[in-house]
Amino acid sequence: MRAMGRSARGVTLLEAMVVVAVMAVCLCVALPSLVDALRAQRVRAASSELLDALRLARLEALRLGLPVRLCPSSAGLACEPGARWEQGWVALADEGPARVLAVGAPRPGVRIDSDPVLARGARFDAAGWPRQPGGALLMGRWQVCPAGDGPARVAGRELVMSSGGRLREAVLDCANAGSTHCRPASR
Repeated sequence: MRAMGRSARGVTLLEAMVVVAVMAVCLCVALPSLVDALRAQRVRAASSELLDALRLARLEALRLGLPVRLCPSSAGLACEPGARWEQGWVALADEGPARVLAVGAPRPGVRIDSDPVLARGARFDAAGWPRQPGGALLMGRWQVCPAGDGPARVAGRELVMSSGGRLREAVLDCANAGSTHCRPASR
């Protein structure tokens, strides 16, 4: 005997196409926000890791009583002339046999620019003071922005090191994606 009531009904092709179209529109709306969120996270992570590495280098110089150098390195074993900060970095005890104290991994998706004096690295003396090769105090900045072309809707980060070794972080406006340097954000 057949049950009275509503018969089983499937989904029509038209209904399935409407659902797929609505999902496609939602994906197109959400995708740019997701991409921006991922780019922002890469910038924050790279900035935070570089800031931590600079603080570690300074603390290790004080702890060991030896100069410590933090410099860009793609291999993570030694300072490399021409290496860029986003390729990774290495912290080395700067006297006696080379001792690797810390290694920073490459940071894909970001561009890290620095003042020319910092392009080859930062060196902290045994008292924790940042010093240039000639002995003068060292100060400068690193700018971390998302890499790539297109409109940059993601804020960058700027790390500033004072001549006393104090480090601070500020937000940057990376809207000028084609330039080699970020600009400080307007307040």
